[in-house]
Amino acid sequence: MPPRPPGITQPPWSTMFPAQVVAIVSAIVGGAPFARSLTPLPTNRASVSFPQLDPDDPAWVAELGEIPLLTPDTSEYEVAVSKLAGSILISVESIEDTDFPVTQQTEQILRDTFSHKLDRDFIGGTGPHPTPTGILAVADEVTGADWLAAVIMAKAEIATAGGEASHVAFSPNTIGDLEGTRDEIGHQLYPDAGTQFGGLETVSAVSATQPVVYDSSRLWMAIRRDFQADFSRETSEAWNRYAQSLRIVGRFALAAPLPSRSVRKLKVEPARTAARAKA
Repeated sequence: MPPRPPGITQPPWSTMFPAQVVAIVSAIVGGAPFARSLTPLPTNRASVSFPQLDPDDPAWVAELGEIPLLTPDTSEYEVAVSKLAGSILISVESIEDTDFPVTQQTEQILRDTFSHKLDRDFIGGTGPHPTPTGILAVADEVTGADWLAAVIMAKAEIATAGGEASHVAFSPNTIGDLEGTRDEIGHQLYPDAGTQFGGLETVSAVSATQPVVYDSSRLWMAIRRDFQADFSRETSEAWNRYAQSLRIVGRFALAAPLPSRSVRKLKVEPARTAARAKA
């Protein structure tokens, strides 16, 4: 299994943003399990692009032979970043109350709102822009008699295409079902499904209503460096409620340049098991 890419909440990625917003970026991305598992791509651009190269371009060249130029084909992959924004009110009383864990409570609100939205649309978003197109919309589907068979099939297809699967994203309900699966004498078949399954690192993502196997080194979370988090007491909402307004504006994109080499969504058809039993 390839090493896990550095998370956006870990050095040196956190140093890519203004110091005053690092904690908020970390809270939002850190609370989005699927997005956090992708390869982070800080950018200053309104979109990110990846040239699509022909794998047949390199050639075995004789001495003094002409070296071929690796040229992009006509299907360059480009995706625009989308603005994820919102504001929350924090009462002045809670800010001034030294016994109230206002920082922890604010981080929890960010995870319940921004993190949830980021993961939900990175997985299941259907566009159009500015709503992201999620990974389920671009992934080919593989079918197995059970989740393990489907994961193995997905790993094989990704490897055949040139990738190397590293993660599998399940919903918490699916993980619970797997951990509860037992053999004929009552032993758990997959006691570690919450951390590893089928040789892959498990990502528990509420939005993974259809499980996904993916190569995280080939999927990117683009995030603009101009992430903003501004406090103000002067907005009408804050002034009228004796509060401070925290306005957050972040720009993100899910980039999947070659989904055939990086991702498969999974489906189970239990009827196959019955057919095999009859055979």
